[in-house]
Amino acid sequence: MSDDYIEPLMADIERLHQGKVAATSSGHGLVDLIVPGHHKANGLDLLAQRWGINHDQVLAFGDGGNDLEMLKQSGFSFAMGNAPERVKKAARYLAPTNNQQGCCR
Repeated sequence: MSDDYIEPLMADIERLHQGKVAATSSGHGLVDLIVPGHHKANGLDLLAQRWGINHDQVLAFGDGGNDLEMLKQSGFSFAMGNAPERVKKAARYLAPTNNQQGCCR
């Protein structure tokens, strides 16, 4: 199945809900709905504040559109080898694919 419908679907969600919900792709043809501004980077920001560390000390792995903000913010950000190109561009480093156990062994 093609993921070509994901971008138009997310645009429709954004248009119909007018800032009350944000749509982001999470891979495998799925779309996450979140409260605007409450993405993974926001959660990591709260943890970094609690632990007294800087964003450049945070390590993050991601493979979907729902990881973009987190990867851009984290000092050690890795995109999985099977991630879409926009996710790879957001990360500082590239890990092997999920099928190659690029993040966990």
